[in-house]
Amino acid sequence: MMELLHIPAFSRAIIALFASGLAFPLLGIYIFSLELIPARFGVMHLSLLGATVGLILGVDPVLFAMLFSVAAGFAISGLSVRRSGGTSGGAMALLMTASLGIVFILFYKTNIHAIEAFNLFWGNVLALDKTEVLLVVIVSALILAGTARFLRPISAVLFDRETAFAFGFPSTVVYTAILVVVCAGIGLGMRITGALMVDAVTLLPALAAQSLKKNFKPTMLLASLFGVCINLAGFALAVIFDLPTSPAIIVVGTVCVLACRLAARRNLKKGSDPVS
Repeated sequence: MMELLHIPAFSRAIIALFASGLAFPLLGIYIFSLELIPARFGVMHLSLLGATVGLILGVDPVLFAMLFSVAAGFAISGLSVRRSGGTSGGAMALLMTASLGIVFILFYKTNIHAIEAFNLFWGNVLALDKTEVLLVVIVSALILAGTARFLRPISAVLFDRETAFAFGFPSTVVYTAILVVVCAGIGLGMRITGALMVDAVTLLPALAAQSLKKNFKPTMLLASLFGVCINLAGFALAVIFDLPTSPAIIVVGTVCVLACRLAARRNLKKGSDPVS
């Protein structure tokens, strides 16, 4: 096992999984708190459009997928502001359908094969190059630093945007920043685990942490801890038993969530038992 650490592909994978395990579960907490579950699908479609544009221009499709993911965050925020009467769900539905229509028009009018753009959906952590690993580390560091620096306004906005505004926090700016970071993280997570399994690095650790019903800050810390453990344990499981990495991470994450829920239920039962 230790010999594998000297193989560049494995060492890069471990770095990416460790960094994303620390930071990306915080995005899962944002997603659950703001009910942004459909955001994953909206970002997938925008990322596909970005990858297609990148292929047409002859540049890195992953970079353009990331840029379009960030643009998705701004677009969703702009379309879902309260004064417009829209919701984030409606904004995402609009972006999903519009981007998918444009993608297939581009496929039809150019020589780009659909499979080239759809390759983004089958992410492989062992296929990350140095630039992509550096991007994962930078984005993860920004997520962690931003959350630590702006924890109070973030927690206020996650609780209620109008209440946060009443307490003097720039709720619209914070909400937009959260959406942009979530969309960028999902877009980058797609490169690590694939679009269909991006929940492994975002939602499962957050779900495990929230199952323990702690306060906001301890929940964030637990989510990061679970994220690192799930990623590295899943990767080790994949290497030892010759399994695909992303499904192995999901299996470990699922077991972690179930264990946390069982532990929380037992604690609740103990607390409700009458004192004899």
